[in-house]
Parts: sequence; structure tokens; C-alpha cells
Amino acid sequence: MRDRVRACDITGGDDPVMALDFPRPDWNAAVTEFLIGLTYLALPCDDVDEWEAHFVTPPAPDALLKAWQALVPCFNLDGEGPLAFQDFDDLVTQDIKPVSSLLIDAPGENALRNNSDLFVKRDGVTALSLPLAAAALITLQTYAPSGGAGHRTSLRGGGPLTTLVTPRRKGQNVTTLWDRIWANVPYRDDNFSLRPQDLFPWMRPTLTSAKNEIVTPEDRPLALNFFACPRRLRLVFSEGQCSLSGAAGAVVAGFRTQNYGANYQFWQHPLSPYYEDKKSGKLPCHPHAGASDYGDWLTWWGFDGYPATVVRLWEGRRHILTPHLDPSSPDGIEAFGFDMDNMKARQWLEARAPWLPEGSAALKASVKAFIEATDETARAATYACRTALYGQKKADDHYRVEGADSFKTPGEQVWAVTQSLFEAQLTHLIARAATEDGDTDLREAWIATLRKQAFRVFETFVDVDGLTDEEPRRLLYARNQLNNLIMSKARTALGLAKPSKSSNKTEETV
Repeated sequence: MRDRVRACDITGGDDPVMALDFPRPDWNAAVTEFLIGLTYLALPCDDVDEWEAHFVTPPAPDALLKAWQALVPCFNLDGEGPLAFQDFDDLVTQDIKPVSSLLIDAPGENALRNNSDLFVKRDGVTALSLPLAAAALITLQTYAPSGGAGHRTSLRGGGPLTTLVTPRRKGQNVTTLWDRIWANVPYRDDNFSLRPQDLFPWMRPTLTSAKNEIVTPEDRPLALNFFACPRRLRLVFSEGQCSLSGAAGAVVAGFRTQNYGANYQFWQHPLSPYYEDKKSGKLPCHPHAGASDYGDWLTWWGFDGYPATVVRLWEGRRHILTPHLDPSSPDGIEAFGFDMDNMKARQWLEARAPWLPEGSAALKASVKAFIEATDETARAATYACRTALYGQKKADDHYRVEGADSFKTPGEQVWAVTQSLFEAQLTHLIARAATEDGDTDLREAWIATLRKQAFRVFETFVDVDGLTDEEPRRLLYARNQLNNLIMSKARTALGLAKPSKSSNKTEETV
């Protein structure tokens, strides 16, 4: 059932709120992050015991409202004084832009000028009601992409990757909104403050970057991660009808904007994984183009860098919550964010991975080896299909494909067809790690699975019967290369010795 509720009603009492239901997934994501930040301010959370108390017994809506009461005046969208997520100045000298430009995937000025807005059309949103305008505003400030000269990206760059822990209580089929929020509230830091001027950029004169000034985390509270405002803008209100909800009354029809807002640097957001850059240090991870698969889970778990703070904290929190969690429906990690090409949003990622205990180094090494073996197999499948279809014979009786490797579909298919198979193997790996026994048999079984699936993908993309008559040598060469690459590189990734020649025959798998 859909309903409109106050922010303090997220705990829901006997009828808990299950999820946000804005008309756009990026709004649901950004407002969830906003609620995590607000809840961080409302409830004491200095250690795991305080955190546990509010998970076991969620606060009543009135208690949550009372905790936020002093901050309520900071969240006016219109009227006199500072306005939430907007510039301290009124920006009245700036031209008014259409409200649709608040949407991250809206066509830019060049697209409108060149009439190239093919998939995301102009004029689809001409007015937004106050709740939807607030969601759009929060989303833009939280995920802001590059917007031209001086129009700053978000604190984590354009379209950052967010990872949230999603616990599952006993007796519940899905994670409630409160559990999703509270599971991802970090512990308070030494700079914790409830002074609005410290927390909310709009409550003080705007920090600008016209002279390359930067805003660093030094001596600033952790909560500022949730309320940063890189974009300078002011909403413009009128009377009308919301384009998305149909609600009549006060609507946002446009906004004024000014470049050179706050330039946030060197922050580490508690909801994002990071990686180490040789020149710049820790940088936030971002979604990539194309479908998401279990190869992405290494980043979400922090195996290739640093997990989100809240994902790392879940190890200890989960341990004390064991009596309250559903062992038959394990907790997981939600990942979401925009894949951006500079100012252009190419796609929105929303995916889920199982949560993985990080305490076992052996488990971590095994899981990474399994995924790296799939990566080698996917590369081999792509190479073999390209060679079978387009290979040119060289003087050394080898076949080569000239030009850039843009034909990646076979590799993507390998990831897709082995997804559920890997999830099943992951269950076995976790169980085996708990017994501290070796897993060589599981690795041998995985290489056999990869080999079998890779040849199925090969036969899907290559007309074996047609090429047998037309280009038999090229086909045989491509099949042999697929087998050899899997039995060398994929086995090496798994730490397995190469098999003897007598057992290394392509005919067994085709």
C-alpha cells in the first residue's frame, strides 16, 4: 500500500514503512541517504551497544520527531531566510532554468541546441510539487555530475557508487526502510555537532571556489557528507500542477543557478567504497557502463580497495544481532549509482550482492580467485568468438583480429550464465572456510563449470556448422585457443596446476 508519511514515521510502529516510492529510482536512493544522515543526527550512536538498542527496539515516531525538532527550521524550501540545499544568496540576477534541468539524466544545453535528445526527451517535466522538488534537489546535490565550467560535482564526484547493508529480521520477507537506514548509520566522530552552521552549508554564507578554494574534511563533522551542496541554485516557485504526481498548488517551475560553488576534496563518505590512486590517494568508486555482474562484488566488498565504512562496521554489528536476523534469508549489500560520461548519464545501476564475512583471509582469497578465473574465461570467450568470426590468417598459421576489441558480448554472456552458479559456489566456499578445510575440489569443479559454459557461449555466437564447411581451420584454431586459455590462465587464477595433455581435449566440452 502506498501512503504519504512524515520523515519521523519511517519506524512505522506496528505497520513499518517498507521502502520509499518516489517516481524515480535515483530519488529513492538519494532520499534514503538523506534519511541516514538525518537519523545519524537524531539518535546517539557512539558504539555498538547504543547502535544495537535502536535496532532491536526502533524509536517511536514521536521520539524521532522530538530529536529532530531543533533542526526542523533548517529545512524550509521556500520563504525567508536560509533554504534547504540551496544557495545562501537569492541569485536574482541569474536567468531561470527549467525545473527539468534538476534531473541528472535530463538533456543538456548542447543536446537541446543540437536536437539530439533522442532517448530522454525535453519538456517531460515542467513543474514539480514540493515533495518531488525536494527529492530532485537532494538528488542533484548528492550525485551532481560535471555541469560545465565551475559547476561542481558532488562530494564524491559525478554519480558515485553507494553500497548499503540490507539486514533481514526474523519473520520479515524484505528489509524495512528503518532497518535499511539504521544498519547504515555510522558511529559519531570526534567533530560531531548539532550546530546548524556546522552541518548544513545553506545555513551560512556560501563557500565558493572561484579562486580554486576547496572544502576539506579537516575539523568538519562527518555529517556534512550527507548534506554537502556543491551546486549553487535557488528554486523558483509558482502555482500549477505537478507533471509527475498531478498535484495542484505550489510547484517548482524552474531554478536559478550560479557556478563556482563549494569544491569538496579529500572526503571519505561512509556509504561508498574507495580505491587507492597512486597520485591522488583514496578516491570513491563509480559504476561502470554495461550490465552489473558478480565481478563487481569485489569492489562492493572492498576487496580491490576499501569497503564503505558501514559495510565494514556490519561485521561487528551482525555478530551481536544474530538472534534477531533470519538465517534462511541472509543479509546483503545494495549497490546503486549513475554511470556518467562527464555530464551525460548513461545508465542507473541498482543491484544486490550477498554480504560476505571479511574476517577470513582464506575465504577472501578463494572468492577473489573464483571471480578472477571467470574474468579470464570471459576474456577467452570473447577472443575465441572474434577469432572464429573475423580472424585473418597470418604467416605463422595463426589467426589474428585487427582493430579495437569492441565485440564484448560473449564475455558478458559468460558472466551472465555463471551468475547463479557462482552464488551456489559461494555458499560452499563460506561453509568450507568455517571448517578451515582446503577447497581444491571446489576450484576444480569451478574450472570445469567455466569451461563447459564458455563452450556453450562459443557455440551460441559462432555458426559452427557453417564455419565447419567454410572456414574449418579458423574454427578449429579458435576452439583450441578457447580451451588453451581457460586451462592456462583461468586455472592459474585459481592456483591450479595445468592438466596433462591427455586430459586437455576440446572435444570433451563441445
